[in-house]
Amino acid sequence: MKRLTLFKKILLAMLLISLLPLLVSSLLLTVNLGNTREKLAARIAATADQEASESLKLKAEQVAENITDFLTACEGDLKLLAALPHDPRTLKVFYDSRRGEVWHRVATPKGPGESREWIPRYASLAIVNRAGRETFVIREGRILSPNELRDVSIPANTEFKSEEYFRKARNLKPGEIYVSHLAGFHISKQEQLAGAADPESALHGKEYRGVIRFATPLVDSRGEFAGIAVLSLDHRHLMEFSQHILPGKNSTTVFPSYQSGNYAFLFDDEGWIITHPKLWDIRGLDRSGKLIPPYTATSTKEDVATGRIPYNLDNAGFVHPNYPVVARLVREKKSGYVDITNVGGATKLMAFAPILYRTGEYGRYGIFGGVTIGFQTDQFREAARTSVSLINRQLQDHITTSAFIVALTSLLVVLCAWFLSRGITRPLAVLTDRARRLAADDSGSRVEVISGDEVGELAESFNRMAGELEQRKNNLLQTLEELRTERNFKESIVDSISSAIQTIAPDGTLTSINGTGRRLLGAAGEPGTHYRDAFRQWGDMPTRIKRVLAGEKTYGREPLTMDQEGRTRYFEVGFFPIYENAAGGITVTMRDETEKEELREEMTRMDRLASLGKLSAGIAHEVRNPLTGISLLLDDLHDRTGLDADSKALMGKALTEIERVERLIAALLNFASPPKVQFVEGDLNRVLQDTFLLLKRECERQKVELSFVPTLLPSFPFDGEKIKQSLLNIVKNALEAMPDGGKIEVQTGFHEGMAVITVADSGPGIPAKDIPLIFEPFFTRKGAGTGLGLSITQRIVEEHHGRISVESSAGQGTRFTILLPLGPVV
Repeated sequence: MKRLTLFKKILLAMLLISLLPLLVSSLLLTVNLGNTREKLAARIAATADQEASESLKLKAEQVAENITDFLTACEGDLKLLAALPHDPRTLKVFYDSRRGEVWHRVATPKGPGESREWIPRYASLAIVNRAGRETFVIREGRILSPNELRDVSIPANTEFKSEEYFRKARNLKPGEIYVSHLAGFHISKQEQLAGAADPESALHGKEYRGVIRFATPLVDSRGEFAGIAVLSLDHRHLMEFSQHILPGKNSTTVFPSYQSGNYAFLFDDEGWIITHPKLWDIRGLDRSGKLIPPYTATSTKEDVATGRIPYNLDNAGFVHPNYPVVARLVREKKSGYVDITNVGGATKLMAFAPILYRTGEYGRYGIFGGVTIGFQTDQFREAARTSVSLINRQLQDHITTSAFIVALTSLLVVLCAWFLSRGITRPLAVLTDRARRLAADDSGSRVEVISGDEVGELAESFNRMAGELEQRKNNLLQTLEELRTERNFKESIVDSISSAIQTIAPDGTLTSINGTGRRLLGAAGEPGTHYRDAFRQWGDMPTRIKRVLAGEKTYGREPLTMDQEGRTRYFEVGFFPIYENAAGGITVTMRDETEKEELREEMTRMDRLASLGKLSAGIAHEVRNPLTGISLLLDDLHDRTGLDADSKALMGKALTEIERVERLIAALLNFASPPKVQFVEGDLNRVLQDTFLLLKRECERQKVELSFVPTLLPSFPFDGEKIKQSLLNIVKNALEAMPDGGKIEVQTGFHEGMAVITVADSGPGIPAKDIPLIFEPFFTRKGAGTGLGLSITQRIVEEHHGRISVESSAGQGTRFTILLPLGPVV
């Protein structure tokens, strides 16, 4: 733990005495203000929630009352219609007098626009006789012709293919009224959007054109049933009650934002939505008059994608559990509000109120349906957030002021403490600093003696001690430099030795290694490594070292052969004790004898080839002369008349064999005394192409596919005829190995300043045991042949100072690779 200086102790004491009360009081005040802020924010938020909820509920109740009054007015219109004379002029005047304003969006050349129109309240007015036949109809402001009138006693003949308002109105008593549920063909999502991204931007899509039928029976002068009068309320007038509500603001909108969740909608007593910004949520019929099923958790993906999902609150519990709750409370004639999340994911408060009405189909619950108004929760809490923000700013101002006061007081205290302690601590601080410098190797550091008191005596003692330490340090540095020079001399000698030298402690730890050893062992040869890890890749070396350390093996040198990176390497290793009986461990030496061994093997091979060449030349000369005589005699006998056919055939075979022996002799002479290489700068690819022309006919005859893939190479000096001979030898061997056809592919390339020729075949391959022997003279596994082809090829490559290698395995084909230097051959 770091010790406090005397100066810091005095300073800390003054700071605690003066600042601690101020800090505590500021902290308490900050905590109290924070608690007050949280309580006030919670109370403001709760009040805002309550006021907004009550306001929305009141708005919903007002809209519900207006709709009730509107429906009652429709009933009054129907009663008036039943009492009027049913001549066309009177009915037309009545129809035209009932109008209402519709505010809607329109598409203009400049973009979205608005329009306010006064349109008829009723989509149609109809008088139907006792048989169910329409006798007079006004639809969309037009009086229908007689041939357009229908028999509505049959539901299939009605406008929406399944309506039963005639049957239900006929069963009523005079003066009673039948009111239907909303009827209209369903509008799908694609039909409303018409390519738009959302309902707010959809201006060219279809409109929902539904109706609510108001019907009452008509009686003649005798009080008997004479037919019915029907008014069909245009659904657009119902939409006007909910579509323009803008929750949270004292204003209206032509079309609400569905994504925000701030909108209103109506639903009927059965839970079906009957007004909504999304027209595909409104209850509707298909073209055959069947009611489309509501949106449920089991609705198909296709129905959801196309918007064939009218919304029924009783079935919407999977979207949010409060939807069915709202439908139930409205049927109980209760108003209120709930938290809800719509299909679009908007979290909002939804106020609701029942539309009291019990005529016709709505007598079951005594309601027409319900009004809902949704408002996003975050928006009506804006006032609470504003108040909290104000409190936060004031609290922050207080904290800033307090921090400034504390900082100013701290500065004054620090200055006072500094002046007070300076006279006490300065001499001790100077002495401490000089002691640190001395410890940091600044032996010339001294303390200025400016007083005669105890501190002055301490400074003089310090200066004497520093002088003695400097003298002793100089002596040590001189001795250390002498030792370092001697050590570097020894290390340079050890590192310059071409053999690897490692010392191993009795416990098996590598204690030292020279530069050659590091190059051989690599990263594994670091001092401190156990010999098993250092020599893990070196065959049985760990076993040999173990035996030497255990005294089971004598000291001395011995050979070591290793296969590394596809090459056989030869080493001479030695084991020698450190101190008597290896008390200090052992020294292991390793000398790379690979080049020496390879040179010895190469000299042995060259001597053998030279001897073989001389012997072959001698035998060839001695055999060729008598063989020529025998050939001439047999040829003369073969041409004489009087010989039978069998004798001539035998002589012909003998001449053929003699010719084969002469070819062998010629090959021996060529191997024994080859012509001198003539280096001429040329194009290697062209020479190879000329060679393939010689082999083309033979390859076609054996059904062997010969292909050549050249790579652009620079011109360089080589003997074209000898390279051609070497390639012919390799390809002919491949042809002989594939009597039933196959593939030979020749490629040229470039690698590390050398031209590369690769010859690959799809033949049976060369057995692994034969690969070391294939370049030996006279080695062959064929019934015929000299066994000199690959030997001559190897010699040609070596005359070019190049290299030849072979890769093969049984059943996998063979690949020869020739590397020729691109530079001039010296």
